[in-house]
Amino acid sequence: MIRKTFLHILGFLTLFSTTTYAKTKISIIAGRDSHGSNAHNWSDGVDLLANALNKESGLAVEAKVSKLWPKDPKFFDDTKTIVILSDGGGRHPVIPHLDQVGKLMDKGVGFVCVHYAVEVPKGDTGEAFLNWMGGYFETHWSVNPHWTADFKLIPGHPTTNGVKPFQHNDEWYYHMRFQPEGVTPILSALPPADTLNRKDGPHSANPHVRKAVLERKEKQHVAWAYQRPNNKGRGFGITGAHYHSSWDNDNFRTLVLNAVVWTAGLEVPKDGVKSLQNPTKRFGVKPAATPLVGTAKLKDALASTKTITTKTPGNAANLSANIKGKKDLFLVIDSVGAHTCDWANWAEPRLIDADGKVTKLTDLKWKSASAGWGGVNVNGNAQKKPMKIDGKPVEYGIGTHASSVIHYQLPKGHKFVKFESRVGLDDGTVTSDSSVQAPVYARSSLLPRACARPGHRPTRLVTCVVNVHSSSRGGER
Repeated sequence: MIRKTFLHILGFLTLFSTTTYAKTKISIIAGRDSHGSNAHNWSDGVDLLANALNKESGLAVEAKVSKLWPKDPKFFDDTKTIVILSDGGGRHPVIPHLDQVGKLMDKGVGFVCVHYAVEVPKGDTGEAFLNWMGGYFETHWSVNPHWTADFKLIPGHPTTNGVKPFQHNDEWYYHMRFQPEGVTPILSALPPADTLNRKDGPHSANPHVRKAVLERKEKQHVAWAYQRPNNKGRGFGITGAHYHSSWDNDNFRTLVLNAVVWTAGLEVPKDGVKSLQNPTKRFGVKPAATPLVGTAKLKDALASTKTITTKTPGNAANLSANIKGKKDLFLVIDSVGAHTCDWANWAEPRLIDADGKVTKLTDLKWKSASAGWGGVNVNGNAQKKPMKIDGKPVEYGIGTHASSVIHYQLPKGHKFVKFESRVGLDDGTVTSDSSVQAPVYARSSLLPRACARPGHRPTRLVTCVVNVHSSSRGGER
C-alpha cells in the first residue's frame, strides 16, 4: 500500500512538473548578414530577440536560434512559432523549404517575418505567405522607401500591450499585398509624398501605390497581425528593422516580442513582454561604417568621382584616368554615409590607346573582385539583373555594391593611355541614403590594408573583402 501510494505521488509530481514548467518552444532563424554595417544585421538581431525572450521576459519560453536554415529538421520539433530575420526576394531562406514550413503551418505553428523577410516572389511563395502571415511585399505593388513614420494611434490588440504611440525613421515598406479577411492593422501611418518620388520599378513606385497614397490619402499598414481561418495559427509581419538600431526603440522592440509570444499561442503580458533597454549595445557592437578610402588616400588615386547621390544629375558622374605605363587598375566603389542601398555600376568602362582605339574593359578578365553585398557581375547589377542608371539601360559594364574593389592586370606591353567610365547608382535599389564615391588606383599598396590583402576572409564584413564575390567572368568564388 505504501509503495503504491508513493508511486502515485511520484507520478503526480512528474506530471505536474512537466505540465507546469514545460517551456513553449520558439524557433528564430537568421539569414546571411548583408549591407555591410549596422543594417540587415540579422545574426545579432536574432541573438538579441532570443536573449530577451529567454533571460529577460520572465516567460516560460525557450527560444532557439539558427544562423541560416537549420540542417537538422528536428530543430522545429514542438516549436510553436517560427521567426525569420533575413534578406528576402528570390534569396528568401524559406523558398527551398516551402513544403517543410507548409506542414508546420498546417499544424498551427505561428509565423513572423521582419523587414526584408516579408518580401518573396509573387506566385506559389507569395500565396503561401498570404496564407501563413496574411500579407507580404509584392514587387510592382509594394514599395521600400526610407521615411519617418508617425504612429499616432495604436490599436487594441495583444501584440500592442505596453506599446505607446511613437515615431521612427526606418525603411518602412508599405502597400503590402494583404488577405481580404483576418488581417488586423497594427502600425499605420500616411507616408509623405516624397516617398514616391522615384521612378516606377519593382520596389520604388507604381501607379497603384500612387493612387492609394497621393490621391486617396490612405494610411499604409507597416505591421499587421493575422488570425488564420478556423484558428489554425497566427502570423505577424513588420516591415521596419532595416537598421539594427531599430531594436533600441522600446516600442518597436516590445511590439515584435509581443508578436512572437502571441503567434506562439501564449497570453501576452498586460504591459507587454519585458526586455532591457538598448540591447544593441550588448548584441551588435560594431564600429560605425568608415569610408573605404579616406581623404588622405584620395590624393593617391589616379582619378576619382565626387560623391554620387540621388541629387547628382543623372545619378552618375564621369571619370577619366591617365593609365599610360600602368600595370594594374583597381576600381573602387566606396560607401559614403549609411552604407545602405549602395548599388553602383561601372557604365561603359573602356581603355583608350594613343590612337583613340577603344577596348571595352569588360572584354578583359579581372584578377579579383569584391562586393560588400550581392556580387560583382559583368553586364549585370549586384543581383545579376539588367543594369539601369536613372531609368536608362547601361550598354555594357560592371555592377557591384559598396564596398567594392575590382582588380585588373593590364596586358603586358599595352598601349593604353586612358581609362574612362561613367559611374552611377543602379536603379535596383536607389534611396535617399544611396551615396558612393569611385576612385581608381594603380597599386594595391595605396589602398587601405583591409582592401589590399587578396584572399583576406574576415569573419565579419569589414570595409572591404577581396576575392569573396565574383561574376561569371573572372575572379574566384
